[in-house]
Amino acid sequence: MKLRDLYTKIKDILKEASESSGSEALSILSKVTGRSREGLLMDFEEEVSEAQSQLAISLARKRASGYPLQYITEKCYFYGLELYVCEGVFIPRMETEVLVDLSLQVIEEKNIELVADVGTGTGCIAIAIALNSQCEVFATDISEKALRVAKKNAEKYQVQIGLLKGPYLEPLLHFLDRVQLIVSNPPYVSTLAQLPPDVQKEPSEALFAGEDGLDFYRNFFSVPSLLRGKTIIMEMSPEQESGLRELLQSLGTLSFFKDQFNRTRFFKLEME
Repeated sequence: MKLRDLYTKIKDILKEASESSGSEALSILSKVTGRSREGLLMDFEEEVSEAQSQLAISLARKRASGYPLQYITEKCYFYGLELYVCEGVFIPRMETEVLVDLSLQVIEEKNIELVADVGTGTGCIAIAIALNSQCEVFATDISEKALRVAKKNAEKYQVQIGLLKGPYLEPLLHFLDRVQLIVSNPPYVSTLAQLPPDVQKEPSEALFAGEDGLDFYRNFFSVPSLLRGKTIIMEMSPEQESGLRELLQSLGTLSFFKDQFNRTRFFKLEME
């Protein structure tokens, strides 16, 4: 089968499941053949082996069933970076790039020297901050697999990040007094939420935080004295603004920020 015909077949399989079936078909073909998307387009008349054809069709059907494309290609993109990702690790979202921008602004304004990323997943936030500042960066996660993925991504971009396993502030306690800025894209989805099929394939511990989605924040800020004088920047769900105001406004100066789609998506808390 020629690449062109295989591309058409894969695109047809994906058209009901994706609004960008052509782009996703190229991504799957790139994964199977080891060629770049540009190279595929230049060689569309070349023949593909039967084994590669069957694998590509199988992966397309898997994607059409609701499996995330990023897990199939083992690639995700964030802040201009191409990162490795695999099943069991949360897939970075475009919105979270704004969290990096907010963090870099604070780093410059306050001459921050040490940053901690809590719940790092692929390491996307920590790596982006490390590449765009002079800060010492630490990253934590409760998942051993996530930390292995973050390590692989940090090594790809040759950045030094301290990777620590554990929940909330626990991995940072022995040097928490030195941490000036804490950033996080934590779990904040309600356990009652109905999620799309592809999101359901992502790790539940990276998504869910109780019925109102606020459990992570309650636990993280449960001992405010540990965070005195620090700046905290975290992602949130737009409908959680009032709940977070009630929970956090007595702890310091609280500000909210919008994402690229004009939705309230982040808060910054200057702890007193």
